[in-house]
Amino acid sequence: MSTTWNSGLVEWISGDVAYLSIVFTWQLQAAYQRAVWLRESGYRVRAGGPAVSLMPEMLAGVAELGGEVDALPHHNPQATFTSRGCVRRCAFCAVPRIEGELRELADWEPRPIVCDNNLLACSRRHFDTVIDRLKPLAGIDFNQGLDARLLTKHHAARLGELDCIVRLAWDHIDTGNAFMAAYEKLRRAGLPKRRIRVYVLIGYKDTPDDAWFRLRTVWNLGVKPNPMRYNPLDAMVRDSYVGPNWTDDLLRQHMRYWANLVHTAAVPFGEWLGLLAEHQAMRRMDGAARDI
Repeated sequence: MSTTWNSGLVEWISGDVAYLSIVFTWQLQAAYQRAVWLRESGYRVRAGGPAVSLMPEMLAGVAELGGEVDALPHHNPQATFTSRGCVRRCAFCAVPRIEGELRELADWEPRPIVCDNNLLACSRRHFDTVIDRLKPLAGIDFNQGLDARLLTKHHAARLGELDCIVRLAWDHIDTGNAFMAAYEKLRRAGLPKRRIRVYVLIGYKDTPDDAWFRLRTVWNLGVKPNPMRYNPLDAMVRDSYVGPNWTDDLLRQHMRYWANLVHTAAVPFGEWLGLLAEHQAMRRMDGAARDI
């Protein structure tokens, strides 16, 4: 099974129609240029995806927007949705705006990468049906994460029946108790640590110390944290937003350290920052010497 996703901007042609699917808002400018080129080449251009739903004005006039088109196989043919929408209204998340209320899908294809935005908010009947239909598959990945606040012993036990990766999220320090409770339920259900991952949102209404605490706590559990740098829903440049408690350098350093733990874990974060600063200073000195 391939877990590789195509670019957040994908394109395909069927007859005289060119389709564009855009996931991230910072890809809209490139999508605009592509739409213009395709239209001038004689194609009827249709565009959709999360970014278009968030900022439709960016492609207005150069493409037909929206419509019922299944773009997911073009992003990853191993991915599927069993539900859409979410019961939460997290300010940092686009799902409430682009998908709306939670709804269970009656017709979906069992595939190993499950992209539901809040599977655990679905009815027990739907959840059990999903588990039963996924059982024949190997390497299942609940890619968008499972809501730790909703995870029950029943959920954990049934997830333990699958060959899967379970992803939780710890978006804010205040939800630490819910995260730890969900983690313990998964472990008691028999899921090994290597099958648990944790998304850790950083740079959104937190501090560097807060982010470090969450990332380090996850790592101390023996679980790999996946740092997620916050981007506003209308960001036109990826990773350009810097929260009031952060600097751009510190955000980049957190991402670089925690996303590469296989290489950096042996060095404490504070010590690693010092080594990085020394390395950068030496590079600046070398550059100045060459300019003389």
